[in-house]
Amino acid sequence: MTDCQHCHKPMKPAAANMLCANCRETYWQLIHQLGHVQLPTLRSIMLRQAHIGTTGHTPNKGNAPLPIDTHAQDLIADSEAWLDEQAGKINSRYGNLPWDKAWKKLTANKHTILEMSTAADDYAALEHISRRNETALTPEDELIIIGTCPNCHTLLTGPPEAESVTCQGCHREWAAPAIKAARDERLWQMQITGTPSDAAKELKRYGLTVSRNLISQWMRRGKLHATPTEHKRQYKFNLGELAALLDCHR
Repeated sequence: MTDCQHCHKPMKPAAANMLCANCRETYWQLIHQLGHVQLPTLRSIMLRQAHIGTTGHTPNKGNAPLPIDTHAQDLIADSEAWLDEQAGKINSRYGNLPWDKAWKKLTANKHTILEMSTAADDYAALEHISRRNETALTPEDELIIIGTCPNCHTLLTGPPEAESVTCQGCHREWAAPAIKAARDERLWQMQITGTPSDAAKELKRYGLTVSRNLISQWMRRGKLHATPTEHKRQYKFNLGELAALLDCHR
């Protein structure tokens, strides 16, 4: 037995395979998604042909809008550079092809790509690129607060299922579970004043889903120590206590 060079799980030795069957399948799905979905969408956003999230009128402050979305442009450049490198590994003549033709060369040479000696490193690099692209393509109202960057203290947001998150301030990448654990500790120091519905909405910003009815039940049963205020149906809630109760309820 030998270990997969990506997930490090034992696998049966087979020729020059660097990746196990599951990693090979996931790697190939990411390659397909990069050229079939992510790059075309990012290019539309870059040229302002598409929009992620809600649209709205922005008052004219006297500054003309940028003709392109520079953040999308940076993501596209990284994605195309990865495709260019992989196509060049298949055949040096493919190294300077347009991104769509380079992607087609990859999809036409699946066996070659998956059997490369650099497959594990190439897969890891593509995972990083794909996660950044997915975050950019996720509507803002679907992003959650992952936590705070340990390095520069920038607020980190991302999709609820994100396994890692890249800081927009210092550009360092962090493991999402560790950042979320630190965030949940800090929730004990945070309070919100409002109705059970307000508390449920605030928790949703952190990726924690609970109904206002369940919060009300916890209050009636004495499980939740919400402090009444002078306003009717408004209380002071401790977010850490709410998160802990939700964790026990699951």
